[in-house]
Amino acid sequence: MKALKQISMSLIFDSALKYIINILIIYIIVILVLSLGKTLYTVKLLFAGGQIDVNLSHAITDILSFLVMIELFRSFIEYFKAKRIRLHSMIDPAIIFIVRELIIQLYTHENLKNNTLVGFGILLLCLGIIRSLALLFSPQGENPAAL
Repeated sequence: MKALKQISMSLIFDSALKYIINILIIYIIVILVLSLGKTLYTVKLLFAGGQIDVNLSHAITDILSFLVMIELFRSFIEYFKAKRIRLHSMIDPAIIFIVRELIIQLYTHENLKNNTLVGFGILLLCLGIIRSLALLFSPQGENPAAL
């Protein structure tokens, strides 16, 4: 009897989780569509005239932010499929976010100090090494070459 209750509770949990994941996937798609609309609106403002420097800066920032969101949501979908967190899929959005920040700071011609650039470089190097090690030492049953 006790085993039957455990099986039914597990079945209920798995069913509920399946529905929740499907709702989250729909929510992610809606957010991506809205974000794409915002990005396209920013690009429309760029061509409409006015302050081209400001509009171009906003367009580049929005496009790079959209790419970070895509990578982050791709990681979530991968988690839903694999039913476990893969380290390399969590590091990818972090690397893209850091590169986004670096590109934005370089594009806006902010005064970057040497410490900031060295920090970005060390952080990217460490994340790259961790990602490579995560692929190299992935659990059995995973093909690192396919990732």
